[in-house]
Amino acid sequence: MLKRINPSHIVIAASLFLFSSCKKLLEVAPPIDSLTTTEIFSTNKQAEWAIASIYSKMINGGENYIQIADIAERSFSAGLSTIMGGLSADEMIPATIDAGSSTAAFQNKLTLVNSASSDILWATAYKVVYDATAAIEGLEASTSTLLADSVKKQLLGEALVLRAFSYFYLVNFFGDVPLVLSSDYVKNGAMQRTPVAQVYEQMKTDLIRAKPLLNQDFSVGKNERVRVNRWVAEALLARVYLYTGEHQLAAGSASELINRPAQFYIEPDLNNVFKANSSEAIFQLKPTTEVPNFAGTTPEALKTYHIWTTGDIIQPEYRISQQLMNAFEATDKRKLHWTTDASGVYSSNKYKHNEGITSYTVMRLAEMYLIRAEARLLGNAAAKNDAIDDLNVLRERAGLGKLDYQLNSDQVKAAIEQERRVELFFEWGHRWFDLKRTGKAATVLPAISYKQPWWGNYQLLYPVPSEEIKLNSKLLQNPEYDAR
Repeated sequence: MLKRINPSHIVIAASLFLFSSCKKLLEVAPPIDSLTTTEIFSTNKQAEWAIASIYSKMINGGENYIQIADIAERSFSAGLSTIMGGLSADEMIPATIDAGSSTAAFQNKLTLVNSASSDILWATAYKVVYDATAAIEGLEASTSTLLADSVKKQLLGEALVLRAFSYFYLVNFFGDVPLVLSSDYVKNGAMQRTPVAQVYEQMKTDLIRAKPLLNQDFSVGKNERVRVNRWVAEALLARVYLYTGEHQLAAGSASELINRPAQFYIEPDLNNVFKANSSEAIFQLKPTTEVPNFAGTTPEALKTYHIWTTGDIIQPEYRISQQLMNAFEATDKRKLHWTTDASGVYSSNKYKHNEGITSYTVMRLAEMYLIRAEARLLGNAAAKNDAIDDLNVLRERAGLGKLDYQLNSDQVKAAIEQERRVELFFEWGHRWFDLKRTGKAATVLPAISYKQPWWGNYQLLYPVPSEEIKLNSKLLQNPEYDAR
């Protein structure tokens, strides 16, 4: 939505979710069409509400989607990245595969006609980019004495991280994307696509700038792990460094979190990993109880988990592929605790459905161990045994035997890929991104029977929404999509 949204007025719904409780709607006056960024960032409370609204839209949908009961697929940050990435990879399939359905499209049969879900991903990710950018500008411009400096710094840091987070998903789904860093909607509406490498550099800039601004504890979220702090910025920076091949920096950032056991440690009970405020959680989003059919559960619980009723089983809309089930070692506790078999249909059991108020895990410590293992191995061959140690932390939790130091580097690399696959499945598109960044997507995916015939490697990027190109002639389509 590069031209249709005017972020010179930060987009805040007339009713906002107060993030600290997510229970009551708050009214903000004056009306949205006269509420400027200068007015919003004039007091602590107004500024807090502005940032809280971004979080709420990320998980609950926002003003464009808040009335949609089936909200789990209406935002890149509320299930859509997991489902689209899972379908495009080799870990998820729809309960029924209909060649004409939108879900079948993500079995690598995308066209400009059936790409509505990827259009939503683009739109909702840019919605966060716009709101975060407007917040950054508003906070930087504010001279109000009623906006405390400590609050201003914290909120500025949060906005910078949320913008970087959104860009991470945009480049990994679409490739080159317009790099919006201003609320000048006229200028933004005529932007060309920016090379991926340059977008990654901006992510690093935002995250490095954010770190010293942010609190190091969870106090801003009232001791829930639902607001960005310094360690969220550090964790995302570790991921970005890994993706850009800066292995020593990736290992260093991951170690910053691993070496803070008072705040983060691997949850020994697999059933507790995805609970609210798990010791493993770095960042979570908190679903509201106000949205119909969402009611405090998570997007994945609604879409990928068997619902058990009296005498009946309601099959999940998306289930685990046989390829993923075959990837688990026989005694892997993750298979036991994180998957469910109902008459041969396997579903994800990471999140439960309607088991009280829960939180949606965005980043967790297990990923930091996996990042550090890979970064250690690729950054320094002599650190192979250290990489094995990191993998063994997760393998021991899963009830598996330790990997031996006698493994060679290629075997350790394969073990890292394996652990990422079975640890991070059905989480935020990790498998899809891993296949692409390691160069294996073009060989792994075409060999899968239900992805035949393979249309071409151009399907490894999603199409830019046609409507956006109509509005902006400088916005070019990804190769080959115009031909179908």
